[in-house]
Amino acid sequence: MLLPWVRFRLRTVLIVLSLFVLVLPVASIQVLRLYESALVRQTESALIAQTDFVAAFVRNRFREGTTDLEMHSRPLAKADYDGTKRRRAILDLADAGVLAPFPEGRQSRAADVVAAAIGGAVAPILDDVQTRADIRVTDHRGIVVATNGRGLGMDLSFVEEVSSALAGDELSRLREVAGEPRPSFAAFVRGASLHVVVTGPIVVGDRVVGAVVALQAPSNILAALHTKRFLLLQAAGLLFAVVVATAIFATRTLARPIRRLVSSAERVAAGDAVEIDVGRYRTLELAQLAASVAAMATSLQQRTHYVRDLARSISHEFKTPLAAMAGTLEVLADHMHDMTAEERGHFIGNLAGDVARLESLTQRLLELARADMRDQIEGESTIGAVLTEPLHVDGDLSVKLLGDPEIVLPIDETSMRAVLTTLVENAAEQGAETLTIGVGMVGPEAVIDLTDDGTGVAPGDASRIFEPFFTTRREQGGTGLGLAIAKALVTNAGGTIEHVPEPKATNGRPRPGASFRIRFPR
Repeated sequence: MLLPWVRFRLRTVLIVLSLFVLVLPVASIQVLRLYESALVRQTESALIAQTDFVAAFVRNRFREGTTDLEMHSRPLAKADYDGTKRRRAILDLADAGVLAPFPEGRQSRAADVVAAAIGGAVAPILDDVQTRADIRVTDHRGIVVATNGRGLGMDLSFVEEVSSALAGDELSRLREVAGEPRPSFAAFVRGASLHVVVTGPIVVGDRVVGAVVALQAPSNILAALHTKRFLLLQAAGLLFAVVVATAIFATRTLARPIRRLVSSAERVAAGDAVEIDVGRYRTLELAQLAASVAAMATSLQQRTHYVRDLARSISHEFKTPLAAMAGTLEVLADHMHDMTAEERGHFIGNLAGDVARLESLTQRLLELARADMRDQIEGESTIGAVLTEPLHVDGDLSVKLLGDPEIVLPIDETSMRAVLTTLVENAAEQGAETLTIGVGMVGPEAVIDLTDDGTGVAPGDASRIFEPFFTTRREQGGTGLGLAIAKALVTNAGGTIEHVPEPKATNGRPRPGASFRIRFPR
């Protein structure tokens, strides 16, 4: 179970999965090759130990078996040879070349007599030693004097490893196995069908009395892997667990959340009310996407309810004048010739009034739609700039300005002027003589307070004054859309507008007049 406060970026998840897919097979091949090189070095180290032992044995026999060393040896060509320095395994399959099979040798004259006698003593020891290596001992001319296999009496002086050893060099080489083709999987298992060849000189004092050659095939990697099969099974199980954990992680953080989000989006598109739990998404991008879908769903649901209520209100508002117009037309159609001119004028006047009301309703609805559907209002304004030109209102209303009218507001001048015009018209319609506009800062917000001395808002109507089509002046031609338009303009600019209840006067009765407060974040 993932911790509730841990979230991963989608990019991080994809990078981790890609690295796993890339690294696992490459790493397995590299580990296999490293293990194969380790087997070759292991074989080389064993051959070095064996050649050192045989060389030490022959060296001691030479010291005991001859007094005239120069007749049975050659000078040491390598001046910096140090027999006390221990050799190290150096072969690496990654960069070591593979030579042709080690030659069997060629026929030659008889070997050095002292070396041959010592070789006769060494041969039983080589036969008794249980080793997989093919070990050969030569005299100072490169002729084999002792071996646990083939090649006794053959001349190996022309072989690079032997000639170098007789000169005082110690060599390690890789050679193919004679008569065995390279297997088809050699590209992956390079150590198959190879011989590790190790040679070293037999030095007595500053003279070379012979050389030791040892050949052995390294352990087959497949056989070695078979011996480690239980460990490999554990590793395979661990690798399988890692892959399963990676798949579960990807499913929990990507696949399931995406399917859940798609399902929620489809339900939103179908019109169902859906609550999206943003906290269930562990990747940051999916959480942000879920939050956006949730906000969209909420907005669509609110818009659906708004459109439904608006359609109901429009139907109600248009039904009354249309019914009156239909009745008037019916009366005129039935009694047109029986009416006096005054009566006909009265009915025609009623028709004109209903048409004017419908025209006013249509115009205000268009203004409300534009205010509701427009994007975030961009631009700035000040109350001082808006009031440089007088607001056109019916009646004699005095406007007083208090505070700092030059505070910058995040709303364009045209929209701010439309809001103030609506509030001033409402004040004038309620019989106000004075409207006070106060501008100031309250914390991080710009606040505009508008207070008039009119009849005010009835307590029962205060909660509905911003609803479309709500009006107390329907008989006087009010549409009930002015404050709804003003609220939409302020909201689109990121602000709020609210009615402020009238404070109590000293006699306990509400003070006359209406108060509104507009807030904008700076």
